[in-house]
Amino acid sequence: MLSPLTHDDPHGLGTYRLIARLGSGGMGTVYLARSATGRTAALKTMHAHIATDPAVRTRFRLEVDAARVIGPVHGARVFDADPVAETPWLATEYVLGPPLDEAVSAAGPLPEPAVRALGSLLCAALAQLHASDVVHRDLKPSNIMITADGPKVIDFGIARAIGDDRLTRTGTAAGTPAFMSPEQATGREHTSAGDVFALAGVLTYAATGHGPFGSGQHADLLYRVRYADPDLTGVPPALLPVLAGCLAKDPADRPTTTELAARLDAGQGSFADRLPEPLLMEIARRAGGVWQARPHRLPAPPEHELAETFPSGGPVNASTVATPAGLSRRRLLTLGGGSVLGVAAAGAGAWAWSARRDTTAPKPPATSGEPAWDLLWQVQTSSADPVVPPAALVLDGLVVVGQYGAQGLDPATGAVKWGGPGGYFMHRTATDGKRIHTVEYTIEEGDPLRVSTVDPATGKSGAPFAEPADLKGILYGTQLLCATADAVYLAGGRGTHAQGAFAKDQKWFLLAVDVRSGRKLWEVPLPARPDKSTRLHFLSARAVGEYLVLVRQSADGEPSLAVHDARTGRALWNRPLPGEQPAFTRAQPAVDGTHVYPAAGGLAALSLADGKQAWRFEGQSPAARFGPPAVKDGFVYAVEEGRGMVALDAANGTQRWAEKAREVPAEDLDTPPAVGIAHVYAHSRASSGLLAADIRTGAVSRPFKAAKARYFAHPSARRLIAVGEQGEYAAAYPLD
Repeated sequence: MLSPLTHDDPHGLGTYRLIARLGSGGMGTVYLARSATGRTAALKTMHAHIATDPAVRTRFRLEVDAARVIGPVHGARVFDADPVAETPWLATEYVLGPPLDEAVSAAGPLPEPAVRALGSLLCAALAQLHASDVVHRDLKPSNIMITADGPKVIDFGIARAIGDDRLTRTGTAAGTPAFMSPEQATGREHTSAGDVFALAGVLTYAATGHGPFGSGQHADLLYRVRYADPDLTGVPPALLPVLAGCLAKDPADRPTTTELAARLDAGQGSFADRLPEPLLMEIARRAGGVWQARPHRLPAPPEHELAETFPSGGPVNASTVATPAGLSRRRLLTLGGGSVLGVAAAGAGAWAWSARRDTTAPKPPATSGEPAWDLLWQVQTSSADPVVPPAALVLDGLVVVGQYGAQGLDPATGAVKWGGPGGYFMHRTATDGKRIHTVEYTIEEGDPLRVSTVDPATGKSGAPFAEPADLKGILYGTQLLCATADAVYLAGGRGTHAQGAFAKDQKWFLLAVDVRSGRKLWEVPLPARPDKSTRLHFLSARAVGEYLVLVRQSADGEPSLAVHDARTGRALWNRPLPGEQPAFTRAQPAVDGTHVYPAAGGLAALSLADGKQAWRFEGQSPAARFGPPAVKDGFVYAVEEGRGMVALDAANGTQRWAEKAREVPAEDLDTPPAVGIAHVYAHSRASSGLLAADIRTGAVSRPFKAAKARYFAHPSARRLIAVGEQGEYAAAYPLD
C-alpha cells in the first residue's frame, strides 16, 4: 500500500527521486522511487538515529550482500546501494505482487498445488543462499512476495554467514518468534536447517492461514517453538508428513532443501497456473497502482501538533486503482509480472509494460512533432549486477538474453520459448552461432567445472561434455568467454571458495576445451586477484579464425586488449585501453578476420597477428572522440563526437560516408552501432532514442522512439534486439 511522503522525508537519494512511502519500521523506511531514466525501485533507508551505530551499519551492509547473493530470480534485484552514506540506502526492483500474508488475507489459503509449487521454488531460493554460506534467519510470510512468475524472498536484515556470530549475542534470539527454529529461539547457532524449519512454518501458513505455533506473546511463542508439537490443522493430508518432518525439534532430523523439494513434488507447469484467480487479480491491481502513483508530500504539521490524517484528496493508493473488467487470465499474467521495469521511453512506460508479449496491442499515437513509437515487444529478463556488459546471443529463430538464468525468446514476437538453462552467475553462456554452451552453476565445494551444450529448442542442458576435474565450478570468477564450432574458451580456477568474490589462495587460468571430445586443448595462467576482489579477469572475448581476442581487466579495473593464438593459447600481444570512458565502453572492440578495431584511443585498425596499426582515422580533428565501432562486410561503423555516424573501408580506413553534423553527447559514445540489412542504427539522445542511417549513403531516414540500450541485429527475424543497460529487459524494433 502506498502512503504519501512526510514533510521531512528526503526528496531523493543517489539518482532516485522518492514517490511514496511503502512502509516504515524500527530500522528504517522503504520508499517507492524512480531513477532519472524512469526505472521504478523500492528504496530502503536506515533511520538517522541508528545510522551512527557501527554494528547496525555492518548489518545493513550484510543485508545488501545477501540481497545480491540471492539475485533477481529468487529475490529482488539490487540496482544500487550506498551503505556508507550518511543515510544508508538500498535500491532494489519493485516487486509486483503482495507479500504472502496479504495474499492469503485477500484470496484465502492457497490450494495444495500452489503450496507445493511455492515450497519448491523457495527451496531453490534457500539453496542458492546456503550455497554461498548465507542463512536468512527471518523467513516468514511477510518476507515472501508472491508474483505471477514465482515467489521472491526479501528483507535480509538479520541474514548472516553461517558460523558468523559477530552480530549475535549469546543467548539472544533474533528473528520472528512465530517462525523461529527451536535453536534460534534459544540463541544457539541457526544453520541452513533452521531456514528449513521456518520454511515449513511459511508453507503451513500458506495452506491454512495460520502458523504452526499460533500467535500471542513472544514468550509464549518461544516456549511453543521449543517444546510444543506444531498445529497442522487444515494442512492437506498429503503434505502433513512432509511439513511435520521439517518441523522436527532436532535440526539433524530435518530434510535439506534438495530433499524437501523432492518430497513436495511440485510437478510441471507454471507457478501462475496454480494460483487462484482472486490472487492473480490482486497482483494485476497492484501493478496498475504503481503506474498511477504520483509524488505527494504531506505538509509540515503545525507547531506542537502532529498531522494524523491525510490532506484533502488523500494518498495515491494501489487498493483504489480499479482493475479493468474482462481481463483474461493471460492478460492478468502479462500485467502482473515479477517487477516494474521502468525502462521504456518517457510517456510510454506504462503501455510498454502492460503490452509486453502482446504484439497486437494498440500503440500510443505520436504527438505533434514526435516520432512514432516503434516498440514491437518488450519482456523482463533475469539480469545481473553490471560485472560484465549485458549481451544477447543471436541464433536462427532465437535470441538468448539474461545473465542470471538465460531466457530463449522468439525474436519476432518476444514469446518466451524457455527460461534458464541453469547458467547462473555472470558471463556463463556463449554461442558459436548455431549451438549454445553453458558453464553449469554448482553448489558443492568439490564439484568440478562442467561445460554443457544447451538445446536451443528447449533450453535444457545436456550431459556435460567437459569436466576439468582440477577446476572448481563453484568459484566466483569462472567465465565462459566465447565459443567456436571447435572449442569453447573459459576462465577457470582452483582453490578455496569465497562468497561472491575471489580468494587470495586461488589460482586462475585461461583455457580452451574441445567441444567434441571435452579434452582440454591448452591452459595458460592468469594473474592472481586480491582477496575479496570482485573484478573479473575478462570483460569481453571473441574467437575469429586462429585468433582469440580478449579485453582483460586488471585488479584495479583498467582494461587492456590482448590477442592469443586460439590453437595454442600463446599470447601474441597486449596493449592498454586508456581513456576517460567507463571500462565497459572500452571493452567493446570490433573484430573481423584481419583486424581488431579498439573501442578506446581513437578509431584505428590493429593487425590481429602482431598488434601493429594498419590505419587510423582522424575524423574532424586529431582529438576527435569515437564510440565503440562495429564491422560488417568490409566496412567499419562508429559514432564520432560532434558529427554522428561514419562509415570507413575496413581495409584502409578511407571514409565511405559521414552523417551530417549533429550534437553527440558523451552518453551516445558508450555503445557500438548495430549494423542491419539496409540501415545502421545508433543511439541518439537528441532524436528520441535511435537513429537509422542508410548503410550505403549515411542518409538518416527517420528516428525511432526507443530507450537507451545495447542493440543487436537479428536479420533473419528482421528485428533489432535491445537489451537494457543493466540487462533488466529485452525489446525489439523493426529492422530493415
